Amino acid sequence: MTATIIYYTSNQEHPEFENRIKANILKVTDLPIISVSQEPINFGKNICIGNVGASNFNMFRQIQIGCQNTKADFVISAEADCMYPPDYFTFRPRELDRCYRNSNVYVMGDHRNYWFYKKEGATHAQVIGRKYYLKVLGEQFKGLPQWSVEEKNFPKERTKKDDIFDKIYYWKTKNPVFQVKTHRSMRYYTHSERAPIYDLPYWGNGKKVRASLMKGVKEIYKK
Repeated sequence: MTATIIYYTSNQEHPEFENRIKANILKVTDLPIISVSQEPINFGKNICIGNVGASNFNMFRQIQIGCQNTKADFVISAEADCMYPPDYFTFRPRELDRCYRNSNVYVMGDHRNYWFYKKEGATHAQVIGRKYYLKVLGEQFKGLPQWSVEEKNFPKERTKKDDIFDKIYYWKTKNPVFQVKTHRSMRYYTHSERAPIYDLPYWGNGKKVRASLMKGVKEIYKK
């Protein structure tokens, strides 16, 4: 089974921060990458769709475009504010018609030196059969415009629930994925358990990790 990384970004993050995210992906995997961005970037095969705005709707549209530009059996999600360990990119499910999300996911606020556990997983840490993903997205986008910054358009209005998939299947990496919720993210707040975690396997101490990721850009993320 073949796999391709779909990296999608609205280019809202500070370039130095996002460059560290991209550098980590290149460090931990040699899988092919399709990047779908709103500004041109030098990252894998880049598809720049222009400044259409940051929204849930446009995020999934960018993912759809990424899926349309690969023939891989599976696509692996990667977002511009997430750090991924090597084993995240090695998972290959048997079934092509299911959405698999990693349950070993954490979140760090840009003003915190620790993480929270995100037990329900997230769209930024999932592996999906490409044809199945295109089928679901095609159904969701039927009759809708190409781009929209109106969150009400998608997906809640279409499915009457928060997720585009009827059922989510979970797997767990040995090492965690974590997201940094900066004030430039599409949504600053996210659901998670609120007990602080100061050290993560593979990544180490939260204070040191945050200092490394935010070096030189901390002033950009003021409250």
